[in-house]
Amino acid sequence: MLVLGEGETEREYFTGLRRHFKELAAGSPPGSAHVPEPVSVEIAARTAADLIVKEALDRRSEGYSEIWAVFDTEGENVNPLRARVRDTKCSNAEATVRTAVSHPAFEVWLLLHHLGPGDLSGCHQPKDAERLLRKTVPRWAKGQVRRGKAGTEFIDFRSGLDRARTRAASTRADQYDGYPWSDVHEVVRAIESRYRQATE
Repeated sequence: MLVLGEGETEREYFTGLRRHFKELAAGSPPGSAHVPEPVSVEIAARTAADLIVKEALDRRSEGYSEIWAVFDTEGENVNPLRARVRDTKCSNAEATVRTAVSHPAFEVWLLLHHLGPGDLSGCHQPKDAERLLRKTVPRWAKGQVRRGKAGTEFIDFRSGLDRARTRAASTRADQYDGYPWSDVHEVVRAIESRYRQATE
């Protein structure tokens, strides 16, 4: 399985999530898990949503069974992109492509680890979500850990993972009436399933 994300924030989150599920699947203390690596996490070559979708569709024959294009809406309606992915026919030899989207920004998914959907009503633009996330998780910064910057570390979100999944499932995906939403819980479920299967 390949998770194709928009940038460093997504890559760092999903890399930590992958490590978390690997350790759970192995039933081992952190750092000692001996479980196959069934999930790859990469940043897309280009970060516009339509180009991430194009890259995911173009990579169907690379040997993955499933590819997830993870992106945010930036406030734009991405329903046509999601429909394009749903409507693209894949042969048995090609990966199934799916999307996991947050509106207006991936930070909405991160916020759901700490706050309920009703607490996000002011997050109309990506910068609103980033500002609220910095207030909610003061050590958080976009991207990866470097040069004294905290970056996005999964440990800041691990304890709220189950809450985020429940909360995201209660949001109204594909709606653009001003309320933030995320269906990233769908790719999280797929990743968790891959690690469970790897230990069976």
